[in-house]
Amino acid sequence: MRTLRNNRLALVGLGVMAMFAAPAMAQPVLTIEGACPGPMRAEVRGHRPERGLWLLFSPRANPFRLPKFHFCSGVELGLGYRGLREVGNTVSDENGFAFFEGVAGPLACGGYLQTLNAPSGGCETSNVVQIP
Repeated sequence: MRTLRNNRLALVGLGVMAMFAAPAMAQPVLTIEGACPGPMRAEVRGHRPERGLWLLFSPRANPFRLPKFHFCSGVELGLGYRGLREVGNTVSDENGFAFFEGVAGPLACGGYLQTLNAPSGGCETSNVVQIP
């Protein structure tokens, strides 16, 4: 797996492996390229500049709210709770762009991806995309 800037997308086989007030922004846009199974690239644009974000995977798209013990309590994800996992994390550049590269295994095919900002970034989510 080729990795750039230590960004990793780990979707391989079974291992599909105190906020502060911030100004409102448009929802970040997540896109993916590649064919599953195989090499893939996920890109997010419109993220808060120089802030952390996570790439999340779930085999199902079934919206739910994060529980109150979670650091982003009350945020609604577009991903199903069962099978939900983080598959990558990074920091966006000064323009709010970030990417993840990796290899998607057969069990990732048909699953769903979404990004979530770190709490310091406002706990914003991107759109949900299905892995082809």
